This record gives sequence, C-alpha cells and structure tokens, in this order.
Amino acid sequence: GCGKLYTKNFNLKTHFRRHIGEKPYTCAWPNCGWRFCQSHELSRHERSHSGVKPYQCAACQKKFTRSDNLARHMKIHQG
Repeated sequence: GCGKLYTKNFNLKTHFRRHIGEKPYTCAWPNCGWRFCQSHELSRHERSHSGVKPYQCAACQKKFTRSDNLARHMKIHQG
C-alpha cells in the first residue's frame, strides 16, 4: 500500500478511491462529464463553469474560484 494512515474510516474509503480509480461524482454541466473521487473536487470544478468566485483578496479585492489561487496571489502583497 501507500502507507497513508487515517483515523476515520470515511477518509480511508475516500482515499482508496484514488487507488482504484473510482470517481462517483460527475459534473452535470452540458457536454462536460468530468468525474471526481471527492465531492469537494466536483464543487471546485463546477465553479469553473458557473464563474462563482467566493475567495476575495482583502488587499485589492480581486476574486478567485479557488482558495489555493487566492493564497498564491496573496504573496504579491507581501513585502
């Protein structure tokens, strides 16, 4: 195995999906059909279709669809 350890069975099952390629969450947008192992991955992907940008920079008000993109952007404001 990969050696990952989990305290909750749910998290182990979710991780195991990556190993077996199970992707139960499917994008319902027309002509898309992308599939994901985890529901939060689907939610993040759906924002690429909807244009919703819930993460906003406090320094310049620029908005992002993903929290990791905001975190990367925030580095430009650090002196």
